[in-house]
Amino acid sequence: MVVELAAGPLNAPTVDKTLLIAVAVAVAILGFVVLRRYPKLAVASWIVSICFVPIWLGFGIGFNGNYYIPPATAAAFLVVAALLPTPRFRLSWVDGLMTLVVVCAICSLFTGNAGVALGAVILVVTYFLAGYVVGRIAPLRVDPLWIHGAIAVCFTIVALLAIVEGLAHFNPFVLIKANNSLFQAWGSIQSRGGVPRAEGAFGHSIALGASLALAIPMTLASPFRFWMRVAMALTMLVATVFTFSRIGMVCALLGVLLSILFMRDAITRRARIALVTIVIIAAATLFPFVITVFDDAGAEATDSANYRGDLTQLFGTMNPIGVASSAEKNSAGVLYFGNFKSIDSQLILTGLTNGVIVLAAVVVALVFGLLLVLRGKATAATVALVAQIPAFATVALITQYSIFVWFVAGLAATTQLMPEAMKIGVMGIPQRAPEREKSLTPLR
Repeated sequence: MVVELAAGPLNAPTVDKTLLIAVAVAVAILGFVVLRRYPKLAVASWIVSICFVPIWLGFGIGFNGNYYIPPATAAAFLVVAALLPTPRFRLSWVDGLMTLVVVCAICSLFTGNAGVALGAVILVVTYFLAGYVVGRIAPLRVDPLWIHGAIAVCFTIVALLAIVEGLAHFNPFVLIKANNSLFQAWGSIQSRGGVPRAEGAFGHSIALGASLALAIPMTLASPFRFWMRVAMALTMLVATVFTFSRIGMVCALLGVLLSILFMRDAITRRARIALVTIVIIAAATLFPFVITVFDDAGAEATDSANYRGDLTQLFGTMNPIGVASSAEKNSAGVLYFGNFKSIDSQLILTGLTNGVIVLAAVVVALVFGLLLVLRGKATAATVALVAQIPAFATVALITQYSIFVWFVAGLAATTQLMPEAMKIGVMGIPQRAPEREKSLTPLR
């Protein structure tokens, strides 16, 4: 059964539009009242919107119908309002980075190519800022360990659905159609070597694979028994294989490796040895299958890698602040940077849309996060972000993956300021620590 959902302007009479708006407002008010009373439900609801609501079921916000508020962003506005005010809020240096990104995006409106700059501003607010604010305040109202557990449960379900999709070649989410450009961009299934790639509700195999990889360190730091955490993380690792995304698989393995080496409070030595053994066996079992698919893909994967390498020639077109001089929209309104339509590197895309200053600040932040990990002072969210550095260099932040990355950035900013909160309740209520022994270019 195909369900048609219109996300653009409605063709119904004005009275029907008014009724629809009234119902939406009433539902939002009711949701606000309920979520304000139950903060855990608020956070869980937002994570569900990331995992199971396709990006194309968004809300048009005008500007010739080319821009939309993603469902996770709409949920973020409601959840943030329900969680405020938050106790003991302290500023983080990551807040300065987020402020710099927003300020430079706004300044770019006055530095030329305002049409492209407007898209960058809307992207920053509706994807980056929305996810970051939720991640920043959620741990101040809900125990971070509980948030890790919610992420573990939801992304385990995502992983199971991805495995089923990979085996059955069926994705129920693409049956939920929408009459907008987001569905045109993300509502079809990719294939590699003639094999459909798992996408889940994320609209793209890379977004699904990278998001699963991002969830693994927080899953290994969740409050469940050790064997449950390993089973969940292993399920996510296997699911990345069915996306046939090299970067998803690499980041997933890197997330496991960094967790084993540097998250010693969550994983004991004996548990680390067991986890390494399990991962090696799983990787050896799945390796022949992955190699066969990539061999059948022929030059597809190689060409994709070469394309990413060619993007480096765009560095010379970047401006200190604002959109690069190489940015141009053709007669059909499609954005190009030089001869490149898709910028498959978020770091390069950041420099092209926000400027060299923001790019440099992001790189410095990632280096600082890496140092925290190497010194053994990183929380699970920081470990998860550092494990994503290869992805940031080779793929763009697209669909829910973009929002989820910045949510984890906000979570990292807050938890780094209160590392002891990973073992005791942030509201002053003692919590049981984890058991030691059981323990693509988004601009349109």
